[in-house]
Order: sequence, then C-alpha cells, then structure tokens
Amino acid sequence: MIFFLLIFLSLYSAINFYFFFKAKSALHFSGKMEVVIIISIIFLILAPIVIKIVEKLNLEVMARLIAYCGYLWMAFVFLFFFLHISFDLFRIVSKIFSHNAGMPPARNACFVMAVVLAFSFVVYGFFDAQKIRIKRLQIHSEKLSPDYDVIRIVQISDVHIGLIVREKRLQNVLEKVQDAKPDILVSTGDLLDGELDHVEFAARQLAAIKPRFGKYAVTGNHEYYAGIEKALNFTKIAGFKILRDERTTVAGMNIIGLEDPTGRERGWREKNIDWSSLFPDKQQEAFTLLLKHQPTIREDKNFDLQLSGHTHGGQIFPFMFLTRIFFPKNSGYHQLSDNKSVYISKGAGTWGPPVRFFAPPEITIIDVIKK
Repeated sequence: MIFFLLIFLSLYSAINFYFFFKAKSALHFSGKMEVVIIISIIFLILAPIVIKIVEKLNLEVMARLIAYCGYLWMAFVFLFFFLHISFDLFRIVSKIFSHNAGMPPARNACFVMAVVLAFSFVVYGFFDAQKIRIKRLQIHSEKLSPDYDVIRIVQISDVHIGLIVREKRLQNVLEKVQDAKPDILVSTGDLLDGELDHVEFAARQLAAIKPRFGKYAVTGNHEYYAGIEKALNFTKIAGFKILRDERTTVAGMNIIGLEDPTGRERGWREKNIDWSSLFPDKQQEAFTLLLKHQPTIREDKNFDLQLSGHTHGGQIFPFMFLTRIFFPKNSGYHQLSDNKSVYISKGAGTWGPPVRFFAPPEITIIDVIKK
C-alpha cells in the first residue's frame, strides 16, 4: 500500500504540475499569484491524505468538504491532462502543414479548450454518477430447482458508502433494488469506503430490504482499508450473510463467496487455501452462483455464473484502458462456455472523484430461468 501511494502521489504530482506549467505559459501569472497557485496545488495533491487525517479526528463535515474539493479537482486535472496531451499531439502533427500551429495563439487555444472540456466533462460526470442504470440479464439453466421457474438475483457492487455516498445517493440505489423485487440480493464487495464511525444510517437503510431468500455479501479490498472487523459488523447489521471462502445453499441454489485477496496479501487471512471443496463436482446438478469481488476467473472451477465488480468499468474515460491491463474482462457479460458465464458490474457508487464519465453506475437484475 505504501509503494502504491508513493507511485500514485508521484504520478498525480506530475500531472498537477503539468497543468501548472501549461497554465503559467498561457496566463502569465504574477510572482505572488504563482506562489498561491503552487500552494493550492500542493494541498490538492495531498488532499486524499488530509481527508484520512481529518476523518480520524472525527471532523466529518470538514472531511466531506475537502473530499468534494480534492476529488473533483482530481477528476478535472486527469481529464485536462489527457485532453491537452491529445490536443498537443494534434497540434504537433499540424505543424507539418501549417507553421501557425506552433505559435503561442495555437498553444493557448489548446489550453483553453482542454480546460473548458475538462470542466464540462466533470460537471456532466458528477450528475451522471447519480443516475443508476438497470442492467438485465437472463440465464437459462436446467439446474434450477424444480420448485421454481425463475429466481431473481439483484447484484449491487462497489457502492462505497462513506463521505461521498450518503443517505440520498444510497436511497437512490436501494429504491431501484426494491423496485426490482429480488428473491436474492448480493453485494460483490466494496460496500463501504473509508472511516466507519458515521455510517449507521446506511446499515438501517440496507436492513430494510428483505428478499425472500436472503442477502449475501463478500468482502472487497475497501472493507479491509476501512477496517475489516468494523466492516463485517456493519454488513451483518445491514442484514447480509457474509461468505468468506464459504458455500451456502438457498432455494436449491449453491452460493459460493470468496474472500478478497487483500486479506491474504496483508496476512489477515490464510494465503494457501484450497477452494476445491467449495465447488461442486461436475455430476451435481444444482445451479452454482459464485460471488467474487475482483474479476479474476478460474475456468477450471465448476460454477454457472460468477458475479464480480471492482473495476468500476474504469469510472472515468480513458481509465478503462488501464483497468483492462489488469482485468481483461473489465465489465459486462462474458460467456465462458456453454454453461458458464461471468458478469462484471461497473458498480453503483464512486471511489475518489464523485464522477463517472463513459462508465455509468448500475445495479444488475439477473433472472435465472428454468430451461
């Protein structure tokens, strides 16, 4: 985690000072203004760390204010960077045909266009992140119990309840869940985000949803970042049965839940666990649902449908190209074989910037239908 933070802060600092030097070139700051802007940029770079410190001091309102400022700026400066690099490349190529493309007016125009578009995309993405989409999926199976023609599963993932996702945004998600009338509700990790001292409201909201066959959850990496014991207690109060490398059977359906690898990496869970006993033999005919936060896929295991999350679909374009490096199946439905498939949710919440751009939030309704 320390190594990751150092890499992130180094790259993030470079992007911020790229913005600063481009702004200085276009706007010609005075000496005093330059100092003010540099101090502001340093504060914004360190905002994620400042937020954690302020949270631990129980200054929730201040932490939320800094979170909105710091994370919206993060979205803006990332988008500005990609846009300006694109415009610069276009301008460099254009110099072959026109000498004017290398002149200061053209450089300034690139800066202005990047600022305006980045700002517009952040505004659009901020509001779009609050519009939950419904993704529908039908799985036809001969393995469904003879007692049921259809079992409806609703998946939520990556809600990230915390400083940004509060009562109103969570209620928006849960109203969509209620409207779907699930038989089973599953959470595929990262239900929580950050400090957990002021999220009791969310446990009550979640507990009000009571599908007839229950609610099941697995851990995500953010459950560990938030504090695994508190996160597990919250999830139980919210009415979920937590599956930690466990299998349960409900309505004739096997549900397997695997622990997020973050726990093993940090030495809080056994590293070399044998999952073979959790998965059914090929001869067994019960439909098997696999819940796993990170969309790594073991096609040698016997399951019918895997539900995962974690990637957010990239959350902000063009980060989906980066997440595809680590998770080639980045989002959506993927057929693995005739009777085996995986669905990777883009998630219902946001991590970091409360912005989604070309990766809208979603909940998934899966109807398992008797073939």
